[in-house]
Amino acid sequence: MTIRATIILLAAATGLQACGQDGNVDIGKNGISGASLTDYADQWDGYTEARELVAGSDRFRLRLNGDGTGSVTLGESQVYAPATDPNVGYPLNEDQMSVLVLKDQFRPGFEYPVKDVKVESKRIRFSVSTTDFYKTWCELQTPVESLSQKDVFFCGPDSLTQTSPGVCVGGDGTRVDCLKAFLCSSFVCQCTATACKPGDAGTVLFDGALYEQGASLQGTFYGTTVRLERK
Repeated sequence: MTIRATIILLAAATGLQACGQDGNVDIGKNGISGASLTDYADQWDGYTEARELVAGSDRFRLRLNGDGTGSVTLGESQVYAPATDPNVGYPLNEDQMSVLVLKDQFRPGFEYPVKDVKVESKRIRFSVSTTDFYKTWCELQTPVESLSQKDVFFCGPDSLTQTSPGVCVGGDGTRVDCLKAFLCSSFVCQCTATACKPGDAGTVLFDGALYEQGASLQGTFYGTTVRLERK
């Protein structure tokens, strides 16, 4: 073998070793490159770095399916009873002050559906909305047209005043539970003339990429770093 051939072989071997040491995904194990949605479809479990997004826990779980559906769960699993009464606020055990603090925060253990999943340039992005916690409650509501804006609808009357503890009155004279009135005026629901659904005021974006030949997923969410492993 000539000296020139030996040098070429050594250079090629060095290049292959360098590629193998790169943590970010290129070709990846089992053909996982991070370029398609199916590369991310799995159960992921990990944590938010140096920050707890729900009280008492930094745990972050992502369930993602090949069709782009899935969920994000923060903290430990917890069951929340669905709303059953459209005429009172939700959840039933919270007062106005609690809702004021919690309506824009994530609830521990609740499965928030992922939305608008996109994979581009070997990065995955999706959004999650805190208001999806109120989905069952919003869907029970009957839209009410605004007194001051034609063809604008809310889940309760506007121009509210509180007449007694827990009781409010709309501009049209309708009596309404004050917690319900507060939720409606906080836009946790988005209504048309025919139906209500969760609003999008509490939307948070996830932006991440695969590492370690597809075994880990790292990204940012709510201003903090998220580190996840496949399960």
